[in-house]
Amino acid sequence: MNIFSVKPDNVQLETSADDNKACRGDEISINCSAVAVPSVTSYQLFENDIAILDSSGMWTRNLTTEGTFIYKCVANNSLGTGESASVAVTVNGNFVSFLLGASG
Repeated sequence: MNIFSVKPDNVQLETSADDNKACRGDEISINCSAVAVPSVTSYQLFENDIAILDSSGMWTRNLTTEGTFIYKCVANNSLGTGESASVAVTVNGNFVSFLLGASG
């Protein structure tokens, strides 16, 4: 029998933002996953080094402010923690399209 235990490893953070770019007013999904034995007991999401949410590793963020936001995820189990690489999401102003009609 092969029994082993590991703290969270291979912690991955992914966003639904296209090329990690979005517009103010958009809503994005952020997902975190990790390999761990025993299983991960909790995930924390950090935005610009401030812990903002704890959950099962799936979040939705409403982007209300322009700028660049650095996200990372920390996974926890009884043996310790593991951290994802940082992901920068750039939020630009509202997208507005204009339809120009020709007058004749």
